[in-house]
Amino acid sequence: MEGSSPSAPPLAWHHFLDRMRHPSAADLVRSIKSFVVSFSNAAPDPEKDSAAVQEFLANMEAAFRAHTLWAGSSEEELENAGEVIFLYPLQL
Repeated sequence: MEGSSPSAPPLAWHHFLDRMRHPSAADLVRSIKSFVVSFSNAAPDPEKDSAAVQEFLANMEAAFRAHTLWAGSSEEELENAGEVIFLYPLQL
């Protein structure tokens, strides 16, 4: 299905995008874009890359949980956000 992630339901993807388009999500958007750019520009190193991605995902999960847009989200919603987070920059 166009615009959806193979591992996340299309509804979850659209819900994620709706939240990330909200002006109050600007800090989350900056964090995601910054990580993607810095990761893309770094020389490949599988061990460091794996650790960097895991750290980024843990930090973003904490940021989502603390953000007002994600307050009251279910564990499933937060997991879906983690699954689609790397597809998000492609939609900007």
